[in-house]
Amino acid sequence: MSKPKAYDPEYGYRYQILCRQGREWEHCDYAKDRNEKKYLIDEYRLAYGPSFDFCAIELPMKYWKGEEA
Repeated sequence: MSKPKAYDPEYGYRYQILCRQGREWEHCDYAKDRNEKKYLIDEYRLAYGPSFDFCAIELPMKYWKGEEA
């Protein structure tokens, strides 16, 4: 299965957290740094249960700092 692609990326975030139950990856949340990413994934695993998978993808650099016109 191929690596999931960014789903509607937001400015000001470095990571996008995706979840799946079955085959399709869906948007779950965003994280600004590595510590927030780890914390959110751990919390979502507790909340959703073992039937869900979570992964984080790094968004392109242009989204990290915020919207630049």
